[in-house]
Amino acid sequence: MATKTTGAEFKRFYSDKAIWGESPGAIWHDDDVVTVNGVVQEDLADENFPDGAAVTISDGVVYGVAGEPSFETFFKRWKRAQTTASFPVECDISKLDAVKAAIQAAGGKVLK
Repeated sequence: MATKTTGAEFKRFYSDKAIWGESPGAIWHDDDVVTVNGVVQEDLADENFPDGAAVTISDGVVYGVAGEPSFETFFKRWKRAQTTASFPVECDISKLDAVKAAIQAAGGKVLK
């Protein structure tokens, strides 16, 4: 079963040196399936998708980590350790400014 996230959250995960290590190539992944807005990504190095994109993660193996977890499990472990969350929001267009203001008033950040 695939895990869903946003483009912003995926980019934070994929660039987090705390889990991927400081040395390039020390930890790597293979055979994963990552889709961005329904399109399978062949090369994640570009990460040129929008912060609000719908991203799904499934399958794969992460090498260089004890137990060689799946790419999806590796993401889930990283996510559980985070102190912030991001999520897509939907509202009536006439309420958009009010919803953005409410998020910001509560200490949140509206992603582009």
